[in-house]
Amino acid sequence: MDTLKQNFPKSAKVRAKSEIDRIFRTGARFSCRGMVIRVAKNSLCEESRAVFVTVRSFRGAVQRNKAKRIAREVWRLNRYRFIAGFDVAVVLYPELETFSECSSALLLLLRKAGLVR
Repeated sequence: MDTLKQNFPKSAKVRAKSEIDRIFRTGARFSCRGMVIRVAKNSLCEESRAVFVTVRSFRGAVQRNKAKRIAREVWRLNRYRFIAGFDVAVVLYPELETFSECSSALLLLLRKAGLVR
């Protein structure tokens, strides 16, 4: 039986500033309450990659980092469902507090973008 890899390796993260700028400059924008995503085609067709960004209106670093951790976990658990070949920038706002809220918002936006199989 094949087990699905549910890790989040460095190769699945957008890390270079030039790549992040490219996503925000050329990517399509999709939004809902508490979250905005930018989606851009990447030149690596092996898998979709993500970067998670928070706005400064969070109450503090603890809440900001918790929001990013939750969003990364949602991505990690569901990344096998995403179509390969895209870079995604996820912008988080303070409205989302729980794992289930973040999960439903992210999956909704990725469906809008046509990235969910």
